[in-house]
Amino acid sequence: MKCNVTYMSGAGNLFTVVTPRDIAPEQIGSIAPHLCDAHATLGRMTEGILVVGDRHDDQLDVWYFNPDGSSGMMCGNGARCAVLYAVEKGIVNRGGRIRLSIAGTSYPAAFDGSTIAIEFPPPREDVRNLILSINGCTLECAYVDVGSDHVVLPQSVVQRVYQTHLPPNALTELARYIRYHPVFSRGTNVNFYSVEGSCVYLATYERGVEAITGACGTGALATAVVLWRTRILPADSMTIIPPSREPLTVHIRHAGNVISSLVLAGPAQILAEQTVELPDVRR
Repeated sequence: MKCNVTYMSGAGNLFTVVTPRDIAPEQIGSIAPHLCDAHATLGRMTEGILVVGDRHDDQLDVWYFNPDGSSGMMCGNGARCAVLYAVEKGIVNRGGRIRLSIAGTSYPAAFDGSTIAIEFPPPREDVRNLILSINGCTLECAYVDVGSDHVVLPQSVVQRVYQTHLPPNALTELARYIRYHPVFSRGTNVNFYSVEGSCVYLATYERGVEAITGACGTGALATAVVLWRTRILPADSMTIIPPSREPLTVHIRHAGNVISSLVLAGPAQILAEQTVELPDVRR
């Protein structure tokens, strides 16, 4: 089966983008790894799949899938890519009112100069002082649900866990322990941050990708919430630098200690368009 795909980057987070006319969303799960295989064009796998539908009732329908076929979560960098894709394909107008419907939630979106901003509701859940026991070490971390599950820890905990012997893949190894920890029934994404001045350097191990990705938009949001609540960085706006080194900006809107909304802004771009061969799937 031949399929037209578009490869996109949201701050270095890579996606395969299709429409429901190419593949129905309910068919994605069985062929997700094939859709993410962009070696022939990009030299690597993409980190997720976006199905961008038509505009209905002033909303753009978008479905997001991990490379393992799992779905039902929000993807911040993917949402920005979906907006750019819809504008480039004439589905929505760049200057008009744009709303995306992803995983049962509606998100306003807008162009902000050269970046795209997505507005999120306040966190669904925000738990600080969560204690995990890993490798004989007690870790205090935070859990935040911003439409996707995230654990947030300082990168310095890696040295505490492994002490004198720090393996080359220590960050990934520790992230896997936490990702599959039994306290998280759905599993979780895991974020390791370090703060240098006003910038936050962030590495996110993504559930469903099972690796540290180039960037993670919802991870940036969750980390910003934790740093703001703990007053490590009390500013309402933060610059987040992911491994791709393409900055993301998080704005926290609030009344006192009550968060009213979160805004994620950053770049998105189309990298390539390709016709690929996929396994046959039934309509």
